[in-house]
Amino acid sequence: MNPLVSIWTQPKETIRYVLEYKTWSYSFFILFLSSIGVGMTSFAETDLFSSLPLIAIILLGILSTFIGSIISLFIAAGLYTWVGKWLRGNGNFNDMLQMVPIASIPLIWLMPINLIIVIIFGKALFTDSYAMLSGTSAILLLVNLLTLGVSIYSTVILSKGIGIVHHFSSWRGFGVIMIIVGMFLVLLTPFIVILMFILFASIV
Repeated sequence: MNPLVSIWTQPKETIRYVLEYKTWSYSFFILFLSSIGVGMTSFAETDLFSSLPLIAIILLGILSTFIGSIISLFIAAGLYTWVGKWLRGNGNFNDMLQMVPIASIPLIWLMPINLIIVIIFGKALFTDSYAMLSGTSAILLLVNLLTLGVSIYSTVILSKGIGIVHHFSSWRGFGVIMIIVGMFLVLLTPFIVILMFILFASIV
């Protein structure tokens, strides 16, 4: 079984295969590949590091995405394990840590598309002024919509994976994700309210 291909048609079987036959190094390799797929255009239209060579901007994007993904992986795996146990799951952190990167496999398939965009537009892709051109903006919009669609499917895979690790349904796995999202919204709401109050006060 090739997880890079089978994840599209057999997500549950692929996750079980990886958990049974692969090691952590494979999951981290998947995480690295997905970081390349997404990271190479992560600074598009930002005008950040515009003084650097194109290759340096791309490498910084990939590196920052990979580091952020690793940090997020450990936090997410801990939360999915913890919250899953609230819902009577019996999974463990190690299996969750190995499973979570598998949900990012669809993002790897964005790599050729983003590479073509970088080749066509070059360094101009990463400057804010160039983003004003309608052609570039339209293409990036299409890519962003594609990325959104792929990300939604990754969430479906993640829900199934959480269910497999905790030995309960995929819907309950999706519930774990929603509970965590709700927790963050509750925690962030006071800060958002305070920020809006400060902005409103400054305008008045």
